[in-house]
Amino acid sequence: MKKLLASLILLGSMLYAVSTENILALSWENSFCKVHPNDKACRKRRMGDYSLTHFTLHGLWPKKKNYCHTNYKFHLPPLLWKVLKKYMPAAPYLAKHEWRKHGTCFGTDPATYFLTAIKLTQQFNESQFLTFVRMHMGEYVTLQRIRFVFGGAFGDKNKRKFQLVCERKGGQIYITEIRLNLKGDPTKYGLTELLNNAKPMIGVKQCQGGVFATP
Repeated sequence: MKKLLASLILLGSMLYAVSTENILALSWENSFCKVHPNDKACRKRRMGDYSLTHFTLHGLWPKKKNYCHTNYKFHLPPLLWKVLKKYMPAAPYLAKHEWRKHGTCFGTDPATYFLTAIKLTQQFNESQFLTFVRMHMGEYVTLQRIRFVFGGAFGDKNKRKFQLVCERKGGQIYITEIRLNLKGDPTKYGLTELLNNAKPMIGVKQCQGGVFATP
């Protein structure tokens, strides 16, 4: 699967000037569904779903640009749709929106855009950061501690290159999303290298701590 993703990404990126300033937004679906239990994707969750134990894809967002080509045709091959639904549970209604708002500014075709985002999501979930989250589900963790763990997983100089997003429900603060600041061509470079090239997240609202909810 990884070799297939890499070859398809390379083929698509050869034809375009790819955005090199991006945000990778990853959701912790357990927390999101605690806050939004009636969301379509939350209602369809089943035992064994990838989203129960992994971060999922919200979007890959070129910076400071939205809706670059609103008339661009949106089409994904059936096999890619199947893979995308695993990594983006809300894909049936979210993918088209993400493509129109963000993907049209990325500089590739839709397939390459989503394949690239899936690749980066995979790499994040292969890190020790996910191990930490799984071990501490249901506990309150501070931003300071999350930064320490993030630095251990991706390099100490990268511990301030993300934004933590939280929502409150029933007196509890849930960590629903983490947004990574990336610099470089995502179709060519890996997640750690893109983080290494990026600047710290400055001037954004930071959640100071919360709970990674259990399934």
